[in-house]
Amino acid sequence: MTGSVTLDDEFPNFAENKVFFSLRNSFAEFGFNENNILDQYIFDGPGNPFILPKFSERKAGTISGLDVLVHLFMGQESIPVDCGERSLGSRLFSVLQELKLIQVEEGGACRATVRIEPVNDLLVCADRFPAKLPIRHDFVYRPWDFSAQLYARIVPPTRCKSFLEMCCGSAYVCLKAARNFAESVYGVDINPRAIRFAEFNKKLNGIENVTTYCGDLFEPIQSKLFDRIVAHPPYIPALTDSVTYKDGGVDGERVSIDLIRELPRHLSDGGEFYAYLSLSDRLDAPAELRVREILGADGQELDLALLVVSEESPGSFLLRRAGPNPFSEENEQLKEACKKLGITKFVTTVLTIRSRRGSSPSTLRHRATSWQTVRAMAAPDRFRFEA
Repeated sequence: MTGSVTLDDEFPNFAENKVFFSLRNSFAEFGFNENNILDQYIFDGPGNPFILPKFSERKAGTISGLDVLVHLFMGQESIPVDCGERSLGSRLFSVLQELKLIQVEEGGACRATVRIEPVNDLLVCADRFPAKLPIRHDFVYRPWDFSAQLYARIVPPTRCKSFLEMCCGSAYVCLKAARNFAESVYGVDINPRAIRFAEFNKKLNGIENVTTYCGDLFEPIQSKLFDRIVAHPPYIPALTDSVTYKDGGVDGERVSIDLIRELPRHLSDGGEFYAYLSLSDRLDAPAELRVREILGADGQELDLALLVVSEESPGSFLLRRAGPNPFSEENEQLKEACKKLGITKFVTTVLTIRSRRGSSPSTLRHRATSWQTVRAMAAPDRFRFEA
């Protein structure tokens, strides 16, 4: 790992591999996995938080170790220490304390210091949601979220030698690739806290073939080439970059444009790029032609396709993402900025770019009628570019 990582508040401790091995085995024994949780707890529609009864309202005799783990690490509740120790066992409870994954509060209660969520066959650690807004600028987002899961689905699980994730966050996609289909995996994020979580999650899952870098996009990896590059960059319009994982400048494209511009120099022959992001149609050009222009001369042997998930007017897009105060002065300023830039639509899309040396490039825009269509068309063996 490169880059300086300094944290000014609590963060889980690292430990020997055998401690992490014991921890993930214990979680598995209690059934802390995605299928069990989806089966046993109530969910209020896709992408919405699951509904937990308050821990204090549960009958003591019905509380299982799985209940305790879910309430602590996903429900973000405080629970009595004696109940936690009794349900989890003193050995696991001590390991959780040793790693600073839980802390004991005044009054005999304990709480989790982070979120831990089971996603597929992985355990992924990220920041807790704060009790009050605003969230910290270097907040590391959870993988069990609607948009994060949509992004994860577009990454083809076919074998590849070298895999790079930009804006990797907690590194869930990196770890998924390393465990299932990629030989060498690299993750880059500008946020030191994200890289710290990524390194912790490597240990938590016992995965070795992932290398993480703290830095600005391709800068840490220099001239290295990759067979597959993926990204879920920050794309929410914002006047200031107050939250690293989501703020993408006044048009939401600041990070995405820099990423696309540098991409041709890092895709190997036959390499592929997949991103879930938002771009914009403008008075002077639609999003796909703007991407083609950004790729420039270096992109003359790259096919590109926009698989459109949704299209919204600037007013609708900004209103939906404005948070608790949609009619704020900031939102009005963002609307004015969009008008000056000539933005006619925000396009939430799966951007696919592929290297085909020795052939003329093709550019395609396709409206997806469902998410299943997007996933099917993004698959390397099923998608066909058309001139």
